[in-house]
Amino acid sequence: MSQQRDGSNVAYDEAQTVGRDPDRSDRTDSTSPLSLLEGEEVLVDAQPTWWNWIGHAVVGGLAGLVGVVGLAVGSTAAALLGFVTALVIGGYIWYRRNRVRYLVTDRRIVVIAGFTARKTTETWMEDIRGLQTSTTAFSRDRGFGTIAVSHAVIPQGFTQGFSRTNALVLSGVPNYDDVANTIRQRQSERKAGDY
Repeated sequence: MSQQRDGSNVAYDEAQTVGRDPDRSDRTDSTSPLSLLEGEEVLVDAQPTWWNWIGHAVVGGLAGLVGVVGLAVGSTAAALLGFVTALVIGGYIWYRRNRVRYLVTDRRIVVIAGFTARKTTETWMEDIRGLQTSTTAFSRDRGFGTIAVSHAVIPQGFTQGFSRTNALVLSGVPNYDDVANTIRQRQSERKAGDY
């Protein structure tokens, strides 16, 4: 239940779920850990972009290069160390990217994490008070960034994982400006009652 600005309360019937239309273009299906509410529609279904781990990929590439050079000079230990390190870093990148999904529906924002054990963190559009986007020159050129939403105003010095607020952080979001604008639009509609 959420309290509106005018003092009224909005109740959510979380017990009802809706079946999935097979013609839908989003990836949420019956095997999804997220049960949609009756009439709820998925607007954004995204994973962090591969660019989010470019630093790790560079280190993994350098380790692979050490493995190739080790083979060329006949050093089995250097070759093995380089290749194993490159594989471990590549596996880490694959795991980190594929274990997270960001869903924005017309009612809430949900972060789903995990493979075997799943954890969902969500916030309702009506409850959002602060939204912050951040990007670097590198990530802006590639069209990805970070979105943080919170029930409070997010301090200017917000850093992922070390904030004074309980912000829901979506890191490495492709087309982050479009996603942030979708959130703003739906938030505005939900708070105005235009849904």
